[in-house]
Amino acid sequence: MLPQQWASQCGNHCTKKYTSLTEIPWRVFCKKGCDNDADTWEECISECTDLCYKAPVLKDQQWSSYIDRSPGAVKQSEECYTACLAGCGYKVGLFYRI
Repeated sequence: MLPQQWASQCGNHCTKKYTSLTEIPWRVFCKKGCDNDADTWEECISECTDLCYKAPVLKDQQWSSYIDRSPGAVKQSEECYTACLAGCGYKVGLFYRI
């Protein structure tokens, strides 16, 4: 088995979509969209929302958002959501596959 065959096709799609080193977090969230348990687009959207838009664990403590693995800042949550949806779209067949 070749290294490019180790990941799922959806995972490979995410790797190609987010290739630069600065996009590693978004590649991870894209792959989370690929790997979630949703069977429909609506369920996948819901899981991405839950993943990317979380309230901090401790109110008024900015660092606490890292405990629950949400991206934290609003802009980062939006980019997380976009990346997660890219994985969902590939998973459920809504977007053109690379």
